Amino acid sequence: MEIIQGLHKIDGIRYVNSYLLVRENGIVVIDTGMPGNAERIVSYVENLGYKSSYIKTIILTHSDIDHSGSAKKLRELTGAKIAISDIDAPRVEGKMELKKLKGPFAPFLRAMFKLSKFQIFEPDVLLREGDQIEGLSVIRTPGHTDGSISLYSRGNLSMFVGDALWGDDKGEAKSPSSIVTADMEEAWKSIKKISAFECNIILPGHGNPIMPEATKKVKELLAKYPL
Repeated sequence: MEIIQGLHKIDGIRYVNSYLLVRENGIVVIDTGMPGNAERIVSYVENLGYKSSYIKTIILTHSDIDHSGSAKKLRELTGAKIAISDIDAPRVEGKMELKKLKGPFAPFLRAMFKLSKFQIFEPDVLLREGDQIEGLSVIRTPGHTDGSISLYSRGNLSMFVGDALWGDDKGEAKSPSSIVTADMEEAWKSIKKISAFECNIILPGHGNPIMPEATKKVKELLAKYPL
């Protein structure tokens, strides 16, 4: 589904949103979904009229399996480079627990991660606050994971936020789920940080795009849950 020209939400990816940006020098994929979605992403790109090798970069907003689970396979199919924050990189490399969680649901979610057959991999690019990649500015937005990032496009006033925010059926902003968020206090600080950027569209990891006047909607959310 094309949201605006050159910006797509990939059809058929369940449970999470996977996006792509069509650029003159190649395609950028933001988040890949659970394991098993690599071929689906390639098929979507080919249906747009491009070869799979036109996918040049895969950017992961964070390490969770529902966002990074198909990254390794997609790289194998396309030759694209994988980028992720330097803080979350050890999780996809298998050097740290994939998800740091607390509370009564933590054992269940850890078991789910283990059963999902996540394949560890070594990223090609490590991202830090203020970096630029494929015309996107890297913004640290921890909380959901300690290494979560958002990606801001000044050109079309859009931002990919991973699970820092969710979108509802009406295109309004929702707070992330406390059940799967490592640190809710940090998560709210990150939402406040996001609200400082001028955005017409915010692309969350779950739910519908937050649009139009996305920044206004995030500020309205913050007003309901003040820090």
